[in-house]
Amino acid sequence: MNQYRVTIRFGSRRSQYRVLDVEAATLREALRRVVEDFPAEAEATADLIEVRRQVDPEARAYTPG
Repeated sequence: MNQYRVTIRFGSRRSQYRVLDVEAATLREALRRVVEDFPAEAEATADLIEVRRQVDPEARAYTPG
C-alpha cells in the first residue's frame, strides 16, 4: 500500500487548508477515497487539491550532487 498526502485549499476570503492522509494501492484509489472523505465546508470554495505520494526516507535513492 502507498501513503498519499492530500492538501485541499478552500475559502473565499481567507484560504484555509485541510490535509488528509490516505492509504491506497494506486493513485486512482487514493483519489476515490479523497472524494469519499471530502470535507463539506470545502465543497463550495475549493480551488486547489494537491496529491503527493509519501516516500519512506529510508527507501529514497540519493545520488551525489
